[in-house]
Amino acid sequence: MPDELIQALSHYRVSESEFYRVRALQPDSLPAVERAARFIYLNKTCYNGVYRVNKRGQFNTPFGHYKSVALVDKSNLHQASALLQSAELVCQDYQTVLSYAKKNDFVYLDPPYMPVSKYADFKRYTKEFFYEGDHERLAEVFTELSNRGCLVLLSNSYHPKIAELYSGHHQKKVEVPRFVNCRGNGRGNVTELLISNFDLAMMAGAA
Repeated sequence: MPDELIQALSHYRVSESEFYRVRALQPDSLPAVERAARFIYLNKTCYNGVYRVNKRGQFNTPFGHYKSVALVDKSNLHQASALLQSAELVCQDYQTVLSYAKKNDFVYLDPPYMPVSKYADFKRYTKEFFYEGDHERLAEVFTELSNRGCLVLLSNSYHPKIAELYSGHHQKKVEVPRFVNCRGNGRGNVTELLISNFDLAMMAGAA
């Protein structure tokens, strides 16, 4: 399968006209390998690698105008393919997926962040928005998983509401680099909040 994907990617050329032709393709109408090739091509050639869709669920990130693009990393694709042979991928609502979690499972949650300014969140990059009520429900799910005996780690923006929702759990402020911004001077470190139901020092020790 990786060799088929590599061959499919080799047929693409990097240009603005090709980008918009590929972007306009409907992924559901493509064979699995071509769909994967389209995804990789758009990710490599779109602006800052941002995955963003409109309200109809159509990918709408513009062309990236890079000087050079490496579409194919054969070694990485082969390694990813080998690792995925023993993995099960599930595409469902997060609450459905998490119903499978059992004691001692490790669960990492990376929701659309609570906005700290008008454009400082990621809820606009999906077809469905993620509102404050959704964050409240996620906090309930976090507690449910914790009560089930799962090890749970969540990242979110450093926001008073988030700190309040998870006040009964471990919290740690971290500085994280951000590279996605239309203005170069708008890029840099931002403060995020890591929340867990276990001592985060455990992870540092494991590393």
